[in-house]
Amino acid sequence: MNSFQRILVATDGSEASLKAARIAIAVASRHGAELLVVHVVDDEVVKEFSRALGKDEKAARQTFIDNGRKYVTEIEKLAEQRSVAARGLVEHGMPHEAILKLAEKEKADLVVMGKIGRRGLRRALAGSVTRRLIDLAEVPVLVVK
Repeated sequence: MNSFQRILVATDGSEASLKAARIAIAVASRHGAELLVVHVVDDEVVKEFSRALGKDEKAARQTFIDNGRKYVTEIEKLAEQRSVAARGLVEHGMPHEAILKLAEKEKADLVVMGKIGRRGLRRALAGSVTRRLIDLAEVPVLVVK
């Protein structure tokens, strides 16, 4: 098995993504790999949130960005405790597309994420972020339950 050099871990702030991050940190530590931590602000969710609550879309987006930074910072701190080099980013767009583009751009050789997805009709129509990443990624995807 080839050694991993750069591991991308996606977080949505959930317990599942935190568990995935801990595993990604352990793998990075074992392989001496850099950890790239990303949270993707889903543009469609921002629009829905803004409409549902009658908030300005720009203010709603900023709320999601601020939360994303908190999630990313939490994982960066966990990595630092294990002496793993970590760099965090908050992106926006369709989550699976943003993660795939970032993985390619940053030359990640492993993507790690928790098994959490959309619920209800939207998930049935669009499919889960996890499923799309598994189907479309050029590199291995580790899904943590």
